[in-house]
Amino acid sequence: MNSAQFSPTRSATSSNLMSNNKSVTVKMPVKIKGQSSDEFISGVPSEVEVRLIGPSAQVTAASNTKNFEVYIDVTGLKQGNHQVKLEHTGLNREVGVKFDSETLNIKIAAKKVKSFPVQVRYNSDNIADGFLAGTPKLNYRKVTVIGAKHDVNNIAMVVANINLPYSIKENFSGSVFLEALDKNGRILDVDFEPETVKVNLPIYTATASKKVSINLIHTDGQKGYNYQLSSDTKSVILHGTKQALDNISVLNVPVSVAGITSTKTKTIQVQAPVSGILSISPTTITVTITVLGNDSNSESERVDNSIENNLKQNNQSNHEQNNTSVSNGSTSASSSSASD
Repeated sequence: MNSAQFSPTRSATSSNLMSNNKSVTVKMPVKIKGQSSDEFISGVPSEVEVRLIGPSAQVTAASNTKNFEVYIDVTGLKQGNHQVKLEHTGLNREVGVKFDSETLNIKIAAKKVKSFPVQVRYNSDNIADGFLAGTPKLNYRKVTVIGAKHDVNNIAMVVANINLPYSIKENFSGSVFLEALDKNGRILDVDFEPETVKVNLPIYTATASKKVSINLIHTDGQKGYNYQLSSDTKSVILHGTKQALDNISVLNVPVSVAGITSTKTKTIQVQAPVSGILSISPTTITVTITVLGNDSNSESERVDNSIENNLKQNNQSNHEQNNTSVSNGSTSASSSSASD
């Protein structure tokens, strides 16, 4: 670090070089001042390293209590890219401060908040031979994502990546940080509420496996719409007890189409239909939901045609009855004339 990065609250003097001075590096969160509630700021680290330099007593107190703030001020800045200065407040005037970098490159954008399901990922090669992972359990199945509108719109999935120890034979349990990925697997700069989820991944002794085809079933459909479901994944592998596997020949996968009025792709979690199934591979499949159209108009046309046909039939019946009456009247008249 050069001397230009040294930003003491009071000019450094020769006393800084005295033996009773000390230097301590601490990590501090970065606060944002002047941020609008409808904006999201990316490029701000959750914390930065701060080097405190000064008299031993003051530096020790500051490093122990951390009763000062590190912040950036974005008051008056418009949406777009900006370079802002790291600042601090609350330190004794005799304590100097150094940052690894005095400035941050940030981006201010329109904010969007959306809820996403959490998918668990792990390296199955780290599981010991003869063992299998069961279905993971989470304390939060869905989390709230806060980020720039563009980034949130590009989220393909939110994942909790478990770092399994090699050759694991026991259940895994721990808090896992979340990541938001786009369709290319790129990590997006967004925030989560909560920031972590607790994951319990059961590890079982392997028993048997079976490959079965999947049957996609749509649920929560909207009246008047027809849906067609398709997936490149045609089958899955079930691991579990032989008794459980013997009772399954096809795996039904429900797919909610609630609120879908145009073709859309969704990632669906594959669930075990019965107890005794320890795991399913893959755990998720990508399903394309094709909306074939709103048939409410055709239904209305069928009703209109039915009414029109009934009216025609009624008119034709009435016409035939009138002709019959006229014919009978003529016959009676002729008979009467003949008798005269």
